[in-house]
Amino acid sequence: MDASYEISEDSSAQNISKHPRYIDENGLFNVVFNEVSDAIILLSIDTEKDIPVINDINYHFEMITGFSFHDVRNKPLFNFFHENFEQHIIYDALKNRKSAFIHCDFISANGQILNMNMTVRPYNGDVTSSRFICVFRMNKDNTQLKDDAARDIKQKLLAAMHHNFRTPLNGILGYSEVIMTEMLGPIGKNTYKEYASDIHGAGQELLSLIDSLLELKELETTEFELHEETFDLITLLKECVNKFKEETMKKNVRVEVSYILNFPDFYGDRTRLKKSIESVIDNAVKFTSPDGKITVSLYADGAGNAVISCADNGKGMTPQEISKAFSNDTQLDNIYSDPCTGIGFGISYVKKLIEKHDGSLSIISAPNEGSKINLNLPKSRLLYHD
Repeated sequence: MDASYEISEDSSAQNISKHPRYIDENGLFNVVFNEVSDAIILLSIDTEKDIPVINDINYHFEMITGFSFHDVRNKPLFNFFHENFEQHIIYDALKNRKSAFIHCDFISANGQILNMNMTVRPYNGDVTSSRFICVFRMNKDNTQLKDDAARDIKQKLLAAMHHNFRTPLNGILGYSEVIMTEMLGPIGKNTYKEYASDIHGAGQELLSLIDSLLELKELETTEFELHEETFDLITLLKECVNKFKEETMKKNVRVEVSYILNFPDFYGDRTRLKKSIESVIDNAVKFTSPDGKITVSLYADGAGNAVISCADNGKGMTPQEISKAFSNDTQLDNIYSDPCTGIGFGISYVKKLIEKHDGSLSIISAPNEGSKINLNLPKSRLLYHD
């Protein structure tokens, strides 16, 4: 832990749980704060040193980390993080009062590294004050029970989708292609040819969704394997961006791409990583209004890890939407109110795939202020040229 962040204890420091708002609400916050099964930290910003300081923790946090309230009170949050984490993302969220989802390695009281996912959100009751609620959840490996259940689900889905979905869908794709290419002779009106092309395109999208669903379930099992090779990340990034060139031009959305020249090659699953990047860009395009802007970049962070970042100035996400993006539930209830919502498999798939590469995914967002998604890939997979 970095001793340079150490702050002397101040008995006058305010405990956020004693704020009048919590007292006025009949202790509801205090009850929830201490009874939920998630580890929670309450933060404020030290105005002199411009760093997040721990004000309070709940009982579950003590159980998971081994730290007591007196161990962490008034201590900088970053004192308890392993050096490999996205500190700049946390700073961005705190300084701009945004919500964020961040992967971090937390150092417990006995020195053990705890692999955690952290969500950060500002406390909306104090608009003029820099107070935040941080929820930590263990990023646990699948147990054998979950593996068995996931394998069972995968087999049932595979059987059902392969027979009930893919078989007729392949027929639709085949026959529409025959009509579209006029393989058996001219069809007369060009309108019919255009309809056949639309049917074929919709069929390909549905087939891609089915494949994604099957792969998402497979990712949850220990049987999943990466098909690894060495490739150029810059070339891959350009391919992903170019796929959306026509769509962004139609929406008049400006796309900026930046990268470091001579960036080292990467060793991983090129096909699936490409699919992950495309999924992130696709989300940005969907939720960015006409005349908006999307920035896609590739760079190395302070620790030498590769970061693929996609930022937009679109509709942004609420703290609830950020949490829901990583849940196993679909978002079918939101489709009718917002056709751009989709059914929520994209981010969940990307997160799992990046973790298979020993990396992590982070999100920072706020309503009406856009979203930024970082795919953090470990430096151990980068191959520097001699």
